[in-house]
Amino acid sequence: MDYGLEFKNDNDVVTLDSEYSRLVVLQAGRYSGGATFSPAITTQEPPLVFVRPDASATFQYTTISGGPGNWTGFSFLGGGVGSYFCAAFKARETETYGLRLWDGSTNLLFDSGTPCAQFTRTIMSWTFLGTSQTGQGLTRGNWTAPSTLSTGDYMLINNIGMDVGGASTRSSKLYCTWEYENDRILMFTIGAAISSYFYVPVVFAKPIS
Repeated sequence: MDYGLEFKNDNDVVTLDSEYSRLVVLQAGRYSGGATFSPAITTQEPPLVFVRPDASATFQYTTISGGPGNWTGFSFLGGGVGSYFCAAFKARETETYGLRLWDGSTNLLFDSGTPCAQFTRTIMSWTFLGTSQTGQGLTRGNWTAPSTLSTGDYMLINNIGMDVGGASTRSSKLYCTWEYENDRILMFTIGAAISSYFYVPVVFAKPIS
């Protein structure tokens, strides 16, 4: 950057500057089958929703409710109960005093009363565990990867509700199981013609103070 404000930490890593927004926690709380945003999230893109279930649970059919400028909540089938936070690369005004930082287009980048989050890891490579048949005559394909759940990280669920490509033109439904007992994430698809290849990433993040 040629001018503006820039902070670096002890490792010479830029933690805040006046050109780029940080990943900001807009709301946080508890969920049970989903949660309602109060107030609504006003970003144009859907907020990133991260969850951490209290016990092993399977997530499916995730939906972010509302629309651009008025995101009202999220829901899914399964998932049990747990904690969540939603985040975006956009700050909001919360404090009456402290520090605020805008970019050259007057977009609010930082408010000292709004906590930030950081991405901690991503699972990109999966091990195929094989297939099984469901009671409806469909095929289930299973994948996993070594990645501990004991770090306190939260999992992004925005992409869990989408369909994935099958072995032919047919799509398959995507599911994700958080397995505390096996300390792993298990991804599986169910469809009439599933593929043995799997490329959906799983992203983790954590709020920071």
